[in-house]
Amino acid sequence: MSEEELNWKQYLADFHRERAGVAEAVLSRAFAGDHSPYRWLARAVSPDATVVLDVACGSGAMSRELAQPGRTVIGVDLSVEELALAAERGPGPWVRGDALALPFADASVNAVTSSMGLVVIQPLTDLLREVARVLKPGGVLAAIAPALRPLSPKDLRVLTRLTTRLRTKPQFPGPVELAGFTRTLDEHGLRRVEDARQKYHFTVHDRADAELMMSALYLPQTRWSRVEAAIEHLEDRVARKGPVQVTIPMRRVVAIK
Repeated sequence: MSEEELNWKQYLADFHRERAGVAEAVLSRAFAGDHSPYRWLARAVSPDATVVLDVACGSGAMSRELAQPGRTVIGVDLSVEELALAAERGPGPWVRGDALALPFADASVNAVTSSMGLVVIQPLTDLLREVARVLKPGGVLAAIAPALRPLSPKDLRVLTRLTTRLRTKPQFPGPVELAGFTRTLDEHGLRRVEDARQKYHFTVHDRADAELMMSALYLPQTRWSRVEAAIEHLEDRVARKGPVQVTIPMRRVVAIK
């Protein structure tokens, strides 16, 4: 199957039906110092933001991270299974909706957050149009997305050994480095005020950790035998040398309407 023939909509629906909560399970255990990517994203939202919309909320990690007295955090996602898991873990509210046609009034929220949504929800320009529509003047978009850097030579060696066994890299519907992102923000009345990078480490202690991490990757064109080879590689590394740190580079962008 070529990339052009890949039905991302169906792949994502199947992935999140079968593996609801897996992204949170990995990212909540990925750390840079004392914080996870979710905490890093939450820090970009002002304490004064009383209504926050979390787009592509998944199992609700950001809603719980952002919770504070006097604030309403609304989680929006297409996946029924992810929303059901979110509802088990937090109070919501939870809304099943399309990020490209958000079911909210114009200028109705103080902030919009999204973990991974910028590379998953496509076309990006349509997503940003909707974000700009629902944000109040002065409102903030804060999002995190996977990145290609920063990576040290040691980080690269670990990742290269995995991708060699997979014979591919994790894929997303949109470009990882968000080509032309600032221009697209400008087109929708959003001014970028931050573009920062951070690298997180997920530590693999045993086979279960390796299976968890590999199951969280979008690998739509990869045979299971290749995934198993990567899992076995990590398992072997742990047995020989102890826990393995797998680096997850992330990018945080913040824009104001």
